[in-house]
Amino acid sequence: MAVYVSPATVWIIAFIGLAYPYILIVNLFFVILWILLRKWYFLISLLMILAGWNALKKSVQVKLKKESVETGGDSFRLLSYNVRLFNYYLWEKDTAVKQKIMEYIYDEAPSVVCFQEFLTLSGGGITLAQIKSELKEWPYSHVYYMDRIQGKTNFGLATFSKFPIIHKGFIEYSNSLNGVIYSDVIMLHDTIRIYNCHLQSVRLKQDYNKVLDSLIFNYDQRYLSEVKSISVKLRDAYIRRASQADQLARHIKASPHPVIVCGDFNDTPHSYCYHKLSRNLKDAFVTSGSGTGSTYRPDFAPIRIDFILYSPILHSSNYTSTKTGWSDHYPVQCDFKYIQKADSAGLHSRR
Repeated sequence: MAVYVSPATVWIIAFIGLAYPYILIVNLFFVILWILLRKWYFLISLLMILAGWNALKKSVQVKLKKESVETGGDSFRLLSYNVRLFNYYLWEKDTAVKQKIMEYIYDEAPSVVCFQEFLTLSGGGITLAQIKSELKEWPYSHVYYMDRIQGKTNFGLATFSKFPIIHKGFIEYSNSLNGVIYSDVIMLHDTIRIYNCHLQSVRLKQDYNKVLDSLIFNYDQRYLSEVKSISVKLRDAYIRRASQADQLARHIKASPHPVIVCGDFNDTPHSYCYHKLSRNLKDAFVTSGSGTGSTYRPDFAPIRIDFILYSPILHSSNYTSTKTGWSDHYPVQCDFKYIQKADSAGLHSRR
């Protein structure tokens, strides 16, 4: 039975999720302060932290012993990366961003790599043929463009694999440049459906980042108006993502194969979107990550919005979020192995 969630509820949940890291930091500060001052008040903040224990586990992981699974043989590695158009608009001063990303992919040697905000040019520079040539060790690909400017740029999603892709599909979201592609990959013992996701973007102007960074020091009318504009954009994006998550969750539920759902959700682990998509799936950061797992670079938002979720038939290890400087997102990756192998009848679903 479907449960209706109002747009207002989605917005409130999303706002709390966005604010959670800061709420946690404030409470930790007061725990330490009151303990140093030998006041019992520290119990109030401590209880607040413990009350959000489930949320805390999705934001911070402490692994005393690192479990490692060697790649090759019975395991495979998946890497997901929002590459921000390979720095096409020169947000970073480094003009060799694309080449460094390709070198990074080769160094990490994933079995499957999923790109969001994937860009190719129609004439020279960054062509699809050039990228396929550079990624020749990943001969199987699924590229889908949500937006094309004739004779100029192509924008979308791309999945490259060392293993055969036997089926491809696209989940379209109306009136949006965001979407999801799914690829059925023959992965060692079974067919895995890999969802490469880029859910609704907020699309803030570059100047808005400065507004958010300096908000605590500015209260004039111009800044307040801009904060209101940001709030409206965030609200609208949260509501649209909720609808997209509902659509994607139905598709995942109907999948004939075990799944890996990865990509840029543009939402936190405390959002409606995350909870909807992670139902009956495991989160690779929670099961095999450590630290905060932050995947978004801007200083005002040290948050995790890029995810790797997977069916329980798999076991994850070696989850990492590499702190690169080539995009506004960090790449995330982990290794997988099967908990049990497919039977002698061949590839099949266990859902």
